[in-house]
Amino acid sequence: FGQAIITAAFVDDILSLVLFNVLFSLTGDFNVMATVVNPIIGIIFMAIAMVLAVKFWPKAINEWILPRIPQREGDRKVTREDEALLLIMLFVLIAYATVTHFLGTHLWGCFIAGMSFACIDREGHKGHAHHVW
Repeated sequence: FGQAIITAAFVDDILSLVLFNVLFSLTGDFNVMATVVNPIIGIIFMAIAMVLAVKFWPKAINEWILPRIPQREGDRKVTREDEALLLIMLFVLIAYATVTHFLGTHLWGCFIAGMSFACIDREGHKGHAHHVW
């Protein structure tokens, strides 16, 4: 039952962001590009980013990027892998927010970037990406 509540909240957030974009594009004269086309492109971008979040980012980060990061000597609280993961998160955040800014609102990109790292875990540490942030 808890999964249904989380799913409903996620869908509600997405619909709110789409409605927010459409409402703020209704200024003055009706502009088909800003009111209809850009939200549709944004929804397509969200769908692509969703697939990337589940299929690409976990494998790319856990299997390709983080294993290539050299380790530091000594016992440190923040590892180089954590620093690299934070840097990747910032780059994805800026890239997604920039793309969606041109589609009407940067909030879509920020939301999508945050959700892109939900599937990234460290061995024995579920939800590790959210602790790094």
